[in-house]
Amino acid sequence: MFKKILATMLLVVATSFAHAEEIHKFDQVDWKPAGIKGVDMVILWGKESDNSAVYAFKIQPGVSIPAHIHSNDYWGVAVQGKWIHIDANGKKVISDQNSFVRVHGNDVHADSCVGPKACINIVDFDGARDLTFANASKK
Repeated sequence: MFKKILATMLLVVATSFAHAEEIHKFDQVDWKPAGIKGVDMVILWGKESDNSAVYAFKIQPGVSIPAHIHSNDYWGVAVQGKWIHIDANGKKVISDQNSFVRVHGNDVHADSCVGPKACINIVDFDGARDLTFANASKK
């Protein structure tokens, strides 16, 4: 019985490696400016047109994204660096490679990267991606 289980597990692992035909590295993707100096972005997969896009954002060390909101919730995973999430009350939470975050739509927050490397974050929005700076939304 153990041999059957082991053989099945090996077959599953071998099949998984056989299907890993495309491996992408973050230093090889086509980063585009995200509209804030020191912040770049790229669509990893999916399409903006049908809201299926999953994004990567690269924030340079020391760069901050001012307080803002998104209309929709999003999930975020830090894959490199120390990404700081700052809530509306100024509370700072560091997200690194052993954590992920959920940010609710219309929650005011800010982001920054403390380095020493650039922060790379994968972000998946529940719907369209948008951004409104908090001071602009009060006008």
